[in-house]
This record gives sequence, C-alpha cells and structure tokens, in this order.
Amino acid sequence: MPVRFRFADKSDQSRFTSFSCTDPVPANRQIDGRWVKGSQLHPEPWALLVQRLIHNSPIYHDKDCWIRVGVDDETGNLASYCAVAHKGNGVYEIAVIAVSRRLRGLGLGTQALRDAMAVATRDAVQRDLNPVFIATIDENNRASAHLFASFGYQLIRTYEKDRHGFVFNLWARR
Repeated sequence: MPVRFRFADKSDQSRFTSFSCTDPVPANRQIDGRWVKGSQLHPEPWALLVQRLIHNSPIYHDKDCWIRVGVDDETGNLASYCAVAHKGNGVYEIAVIAVSRRLRGLGLGTQALRDAMAVATRDAVQRDLNPVFIATIDENNRASAHLFASFGYQLIRTYEKDRHGFVFNLWARR
C-alpha cells in the first residue's frame, strides 16, 4: 500500500476527528455492582489518550512544531500521524505517533518515525544544530518502546504516575 508523507494542512482537520488508532471503547457496564466507564476497561488506555489528542489536534506548522501525516494514496485516508516539536538547542520531541488501526502491522510506524526524524534532521541542519531526539512513551506501550528502541532510542527516565494513573518513560537518541 503506497503512503505519502507530508505536512498536515487544513484539509486534514476532518480526518483527525475520524482517525482511529485503537480498538473502540467498550460499553459502560456494572462490575461487582458498580458502574465502570468503558474507557477504564480499554486494553490500551494510552492509545485512547493518543487518539483523543489527535481528534482535538489543531492544524499547525511553524518553525518549532509540526504534524506529519501519512496518507493512503488509494483511499485518501490518514494512515499515520506524527507530531514533532523542536524543544530548542536541537532537541526534537516525537510528541505523538500513531498508525491507523486498520493498517497496523504493515510497517507504517517505522515509516512514519523515519519520515519525522528525517524532517527534523533537515530542520536541525538548516539551524546548524546537531539533532537529539526524545519521546515520552507509556510504560505499558510495548509496541512503541520496541519501535523506538529499533531506532536506537534508549530508556533514560521513568516519571512518577500522573493524575490519570499513567506512568511514562522518557526515551532519547543522540
């Protein structure tokens, strides 16, 4: 399946709201006599968080932040989404990376990360900087940890549990 990577533009806004990178949210239900929200029963809560971020993404592209999308040439649908932020001094954060749920397992995560890092590297060269890449990944997200490790990222820090119960790891690549 051919995918074309490009900067997001205004025409992508409606695609963001319909982009699905995880399984649907289970229905609310009673467990031991107590109602539990379906989102709390989801097998990949970090993926729900990412999906919510994508659904509410503003379209932006400036010198310090951008979104790269992979577009399926056959359907015109979003195949992948990757937000990158230049944090200063050549540090680039891969802030969000996701692949369409229906296209998982085809190597699009690898392609999207390669594309994002290539764009950031070109940006660093234009600024006469040496790029350093970082990413914050939920500690339970084994697929992302494996992807970033395959690109030479290393786990450098584990954060305390946040107010939503998430524990994130900081990964870096020089």
